[in-house]
Amino acid sequence: MRILQGVIRFFGITLPALMIGALVLIVLGDVLARNLFATSILWAHDLAIVLLAAAVWLGLAGAARERQLFGVSFFADRLSPRGQIRARLASDIAVILIAGGVIRAAWAQISTARFTKFLSLGWPKWIVAALLAAGMALIILQSLIDIATRLREGRE
Repeated sequence: MRILQGVIRFFGITLPALMIGALVLIVLGDVLARNLFATSILWAHDLAIVLLAAAVWLGLAGAARERQLFGVSFFADRLSPRGQIRARLASDIAVILIAGGVIRAAWAQISTARFTKFLSLGWPKWIVAALLAAGMALIILQSLIDIATRLREGRE
């Protein structure tokens, strides 16, 4: 479980933080280039889109890991301890089903967007959908870990 938690921590917290840092530097560089040299960095816009999308979608797994999915915590924290267990289990199952649906939609996007590319980067656009699917897979993994942890604690 610790290895899985480490994977989720890296891909859900560390990597999105690094992506946001890179995004800020790229946008700052583009703004400075436009103001100082009257030219834009051609690939800055496309890379900023990819970095922002990846940071958000992977960052959702980090939020799930830290139990910061606001809608779930807001209501579950107001219940009795027994109600909290049931509410969190129900929310974990709902999150797994929703994330599975998003992965399915991302897969459809990947299979139909094979030939379109970001103009300046030359990268295929399915990369964004693949990052979305990866983020949702991490959320499913975290939800399964949470369920297993709660079941183990219940037995003890």
